[in-house]
Formats: sequence, C-alpha cells, structure tokens
Amino acid sequence: MADQPRPIDPEDDETPSVRAFIWVLFGFKIATVALIFWHLRTWQTGLLLGATTWYFLPVIVLLVGGPILFQIRLRRVRARREALRRAEWMIDADSAVDDHANTRR
Repeated sequence: MADQPRPIDPEDDETPSVRAFIWVLFGFKIATVALIFWHLRTWQTGLLLGATTWYFLPVIVLLVGGPILFQIRLRRVRARREALRRAEWMIDADSAVDDHANTRR
C-alpha cells in the first residue's frame, strides 16, 4: 500500500496554469496601454487611458513596490547587523575589517 502513488488532484494541476494565464493577460494589458500611450502622446490619450485602467495602478504598485521595499529593508538589516558587530568587537566605523566570508571566495 505504501508504494502506490498518491492520486493526482485536478486542482493542483490547474493552479499554475491559471496563474500563468492571469500574468499573460496582465502583461498584455500593460503592453497595450504602453503602446497606445507611446503612439498617441496627447493629454486626452493619457486621460482616457488613466480613466479606463486606473484599477491596474494598485497592482503595478504592489508588484514593483514589493521587491523595492524588500531590498530597502534588507540593506537596513545588514547595516544594523554590521553596526552591532562593530559595537560588539569595539571596532571603529572607519577602520577596515577583513570579513572571512569575503576572503574565502
């Protein structure tokens, strides 16, 4: 009994396909809006595109803002870790310290 494979759930197979389909639709929408705005550079076009695609703005902000906020937080955490390490070993901020992780490369 233990050697029998687990039955495949149809929902497990459909989830990646649905996500890929949604991403393709979103990418096509953004590319189409960019192409229209690039071709017709008037304030009326910007107003029309803004009125018809305003609901995509939060999605774009989340997609772009997430990785940016992650990198900002990562840099702050690394800087704080370095400050704590320097404080623990009583090292001046302007002195160079050999990092063993960097010298092993």
